[in-house]
Amino acid sequence: MKKSFLTALAALAVFAGAAAAFAPSASAQVYVAQYGPTYSTWQPGWDRFQYDRRHVILGTVVRFRPYRVVIARSDGMNETIDLKPGTVIHPTGATPTRGDRIAIYGYYSNGTFVANGIVLR
Repeated sequence: MKKSFLTALAALAVFAGAAAAFAPSASAQVYVAQYGPTYSTWQPGWDRFQYDRRHVILGTVVRFRPYRVVIARSDGMNETIDLKPGTVIHPTGATPTRGDRIAIYGYYSNGTFVANGIVLR
C-alpha cells in the first residue's frame, strides 16, 4: 500500500511539472490583451481624434446592413468592416444610420479588423 501511494505521488509530481510546462506564459497573456478594451459609451478623446489606433476605428456611417458597416474615415477613405455574430452596438438597441458618428472597437487579425463592438455618438 505504501509503495503504490509513493508511486501515485511521484506520478502526480511528474504530471504537475508537465502541466506547468504548458501553462500560459507572460507573452501569451499579452496576446490575449490584444483583443482590446471594450467600451459602452463615447469617449471624450475620440472627439479630438485621440484614440488607440490598434483597437478603435472612428468615422461616419455611410451604409449599414446586418453584419457589415461602411464608414467614411477622417482621411477621406471609405472602409468596409464586417461585423461578427455577437458584435455589440451601444447604445443597446440602436441601429447605425447614414451620418452617425461611429467608433468601432476590436482588433486586427491577419490584416482584417475584427469588430467586437460599436459605439454611436
